[in-house]
Amino acid sequence: MMAKNWSIKNLYFYLVCLVTLFLFVGGTIAAINSGMQLALPDKPNVPLIYVYYPEYKGEPAQPVFEPPSLEELEKRRAEQEKTDLYFQGYTKRSLLNSIALMIIAIPFYIYHWKQVKPESRKRGVNNEN
Repeated sequence: MMAKNWSIKNLYFYLVCLVTLFLFVGGTIAAINSGMQLALPDKPNVPLIYVYYPEYKGEPAQPVFEPPSLEELEKRRAEQEKTDLYFQGYTKRSLLNSIALMIIAIPFYIYHWKQVKPESRKRGVNNEN
């Protein structure tokens, strides 16, 4: 059985390959998550009436419920649309960042992995002699 001799250079190449693989996998997971968030955005986990009428969720001792005015409802709807647009933009930026991370990690991995192979071949030739 032949023991493998490790050099600092060879260890460096393997470590960079490992780190870039982690970056690629993390970028892939984040890209899938962002893509799913764009395709199927989260909805509030409360009944719709509580979104438009938060005072309805108040104490049960209130005898009469008076709905908000039409202007108030329109203001709330406009704020919700603005928030939705903000989160949609954030999700798109997150998706682009994830894709960029994957694109950057691939060349680093390929270059360093190609450098590992000649180093291993040189060691194999040296060990045979």
